[in-house]
Amino acid sequence: MAMKKKFDAVAESRKWRIATGKKLSEMTEAERLAYLNQGVAERLQALRKKPSASKARRTPRKRPIHA
Repeated sequence: MAMKKKFDAVAESRKWRIATGKKLSEMTEAERLAYLNQGVAERLQALRKKPSASKARRTPRKRPIHA
């Protein structure tokens, strides 16, 4: 017997795309650009605030002492 999924990512993605499409289709072109650019700007700011994973891991190498 097959188990029923608790969360269907494909169905949720489809619902989100349909809802977003309806929301954007109701806007003028200028409103759409402003709305979409706002989301991009917010994500960019979040990335700028987040410390880089490569910098956090970086530790200076200890060089072997040669006599």
